[in-house]
Amino acid sequence: MIRVATILSPRDWEPDLVAHAQATGAIALTQRIYLPEELDPEIVDVVVAGAETAWVTAAQIASWKQAGILVVGIHPAFDRPAARLLDIGGADEILDERIGAEGIVQAIRFLGPSRPVDADGLGEVVAVTGARGAPGRSEIAVALAWAWMRERRVVLVDCDIAAPSIAVRLGLPPRPDLTDAADRVRESGLLTDEAVHGWRGIDVVVGSHRPNDQVLRTELVEDVIEAARQRYEVVIVDCGPTEDDRLSKRADHAVVVAEASATGLVRAADVVARWAGPMPALILNRIDDESTADLVKTSRRWTGLDPAVLVHEHSDVRRRARAARSPSHRVTRPLRSLAVPG
Repeated sequence: MIRVATILSPRDWEPDLVAHAQATGAIALTQRIYLPEELDPEIVDVVVAGAETAWVTAAQIASWKQAGILVVGIHPAFDRPAARLLDIGGADEILDERIGAEGIVQAIRFLGPSRPVDADGLGEVVAVTGARGAPGRSEIAVALAWAWMRERRVVLVDCDIAAPSIAVRLGLPPRPDLTDAADRVRESGLLTDEAVHGWRGIDVVVGSHRPNDQVLRTELVEDVIEAARQRYEVVIVDCGPTEDDRLSKRADHAVVVAEASATGLVRAADVVARWAGPMPALILNRIDDESTADLVKTSRRWTGLDPAVLVHEHSDVRRRARAARSPSHRVTRPLRSLAVPG
């Protein structure tokens, strides 16, 4: 029997479909989900999603498709833009909600048996974050991209909404930026070359410096990341000191950067205490003392984590960053101890 997940919706089609499935047993309703990360591809063959849900975008549909999940898209009557969005994403069936629950079930069953799930077709997301106070997140994100680019196809995405700095660090122009990338993904479901900068072998989506984009919706940023996963093997996301943990929660791997000082460790401890994503690797940055034993003990006591990487303070790191040069080996060398995703 086909296993189906529905996206919770205030419109009648979703509760009507659930009631019909429970009454007839025509399909196996395995999930009703509110957020995209709740979907379990191991128990779902078909997703039924309404275009009225903000995060049901072309990029999200394309992500489901690439993972081997069939998609039935539902749109309000006469809403052509919504139907077009479903079509751009590649939904297998696009239905007017007036078709009713029985018609949706027939469409699901017409799709036939489920397709094999191929999660390996999607790249892995690495979230780089940390506390407020400039602990060196962006430099670590750049260095990770530099360290891994020879083994994987990497893209670096600056999602720091409050203070994006990747463009300045790499000497790149401010446009196209994250907002342009989100617009491209919204239109086509793809992260196209027009939205990506090239920098010494690394593809980069720079952050948005436009004043109005301080309220750039998390859903749009997630669209860009989902589209990037379809094109790259590793997506490194500079999350900034965001209070919204959705980006780190949906990542496959996470890095928390902490400045190696009393204040830095206290701030990092607060980040870890509120952590909701995958267990992060802790990087202690800007260590100014060759004796690290006490620092490691203090870090373990305050954060509960053993530091995965220790990066020492050095003038070469600052000099290269100011000159928009490749990151210093004093940063990239210790980062190579982290396993390359994939």
